[in-house]
Amino acid sequence: MTDETYHILVVDDSASARELINQYLSGSNIKAVFVENGSLAIKKAKSNLFDLILLDVYLPDTDGMEICRMLKSDSRTKDIPVIFVTIESDKKSLVEGFHSGAVDYLTKPFEKEELLARIKTHLKLKKYMEELIEARKKAEESEKLKMTFLSNMSHEIRTPMNSIIGFAELLQDENLSPGERKEFASIVINSGEQLLSIIDEILEVSKEEAGEMKLFEQKFSLKKFLMETHTIFTNHLKTKPIKVLLSIPDDAPDVIVADKVRLKQILDNLLSNAAKFTSEGVIEMGYRLLPKHIPLLEFYVKDTGVGIPKDKQDAIFERFTQVEENLTQNFRGTGLGLSIVKRLVTFMGGYVSVESEPAKGSTFTFTIPYKRPEKISGLFPVEKKKKSLLPPENTWQGKTLLIADDIKQIFTFFRETLKKTGVKMLYAKNGKEALELYRNHKNEIDVALIDIQMPEMNGLEVAKAIRKENKEIPLIAQTGLALNIGKKEAEEAGFNDIIYKPIKMDELSKILRKYLG
Repeated sequence: MTDETYHILVVDDSASARELINQYLSGSNIKAVFVENGSLAIKKAKSNLFDLILLDVYLPDTDGMEICRMLKSDSRTKDIPVIFVTIESDKKSLVEGFHSGAVDYLTKPFEKEELLARIKTHLKLKKYMEELIEARKKAEESEKLKMTFLSNMSHEIRTPMNSIIGFAELLQDENLSPGERKEFASIVINSGEQLLSIIDEILEVSKEEAGEMKLFEQKFSLKKFLMETHTIFTNHLKTKPIKVLLSIPDDAPDVIVADKVRLKQILDNLLSNAAKFTSEGVIEMGYRLLPKHIPLLEFYVKDTGVGIPKDKQDAIFERFTQVEENLTQNFRGTGLGLSIVKRLVTFMGGYVSVESEPAKGSTFTFTIPYKRPEKISGLFPVEKKKKSLLPPENTWQGKTLLIADDIKQIFTFFRETLKKTGVKMLYAKNGKEALELYRNHKNEIDVALIDIQMPEMNGLEVAKAIRKENKEIPLIAQTGLALNIGKKEAEEAGFNDIIYKPIKMDELSKILRKYLG
């Protein structure tokens, strides 16, 4: 037994029996209330939360069997375990007692050790049962939330996939005008980015559960960062009747040290959430310095959307949760965005809160520690203009790439993307074929791009085998396993670098420039 105090009801018309039980319980963590008849027992049991009832079979007003049946038929008392107290020779009453709902019995005269042992056993069993019921309730709630999440995810994934497949098919029409072709390609790209955003949300939760979240702090201009965020978000909402405002006080600090990527994730989630639930009106974002003992930067995103009921405001930060079932029919989502916000803000050392009123809108506020750079060397370096996505034609004429991937469309992407550079490409559809191609053309291959997941031999095995024969050839891992395979794992297998799917042209160009020159 623990230090927890238990309360039991003792029903016995014998004053000596009541006194004896009281003595036996003295000094224990079991507190007893005593009554001498059935009517008082029913009254007490219904008005108090007892953990157990000791019930004498023979009472002056009614017998204990009837009292037990009455207790078990009432929702307020049906779960309280009942132990009958009777005499040794009354075996018939014991059998009838179990039929009426009792869990155990004691026979008079009883000993202290037996009394305490039986009471404590059933108190433990009752506690275990309550814990099991609570665990089952939570599991059922969790299962319901996950099923809702999966239903939403199916919708969220299918929507951009429908656009990708549909408009990709339309792009095959040879009669399309250049304007239509450009418009349809833009829709495919935007839908792909939307789908990638959904996947990233799921991966973000997985990383946090795996303990792989990290902060990478850097010095940057917060005002410039927010102005860029405001411009991008305004552009996203240009087709909706929503005005996007940015509020920065004149005395607000500018240059800070923080994880810029994580801060962008938080703001993107809050702004996307505001846009989702605001059909028209205003979305405002901004920040200020809270001059506390430990200074904090306080950010906010305010909208004039549908708002959130008071009793739902805590739940919105839980995973897989959205405000209302009827709302989710119109405002779909993964149910992960605000959960990610809360975890990221907490991870960065701050807190997040919401103030909202149905039909009037919501204001989400979060803080992060204000870290001012010790030395600020005037202006920030001028950002370099982005180079074109790919090098000029025939830049890599005479160079050879080995592409290993079991998905032929990936090779097609490389072939079409790089065809103007003049690079020659060898294609292997599995790990075993990749190793054979390398051995047959090892004097020609300048760089090998090898997928991690392939049949016959996986990419890690291929890299290890090549590395045993050649320490110099650049090996680049390509993978969609962003959560499971990191740069460290790739390097341990012999890879020089890693690139994650979906591969973008600028990332591909950058990594190939590094190894092909």
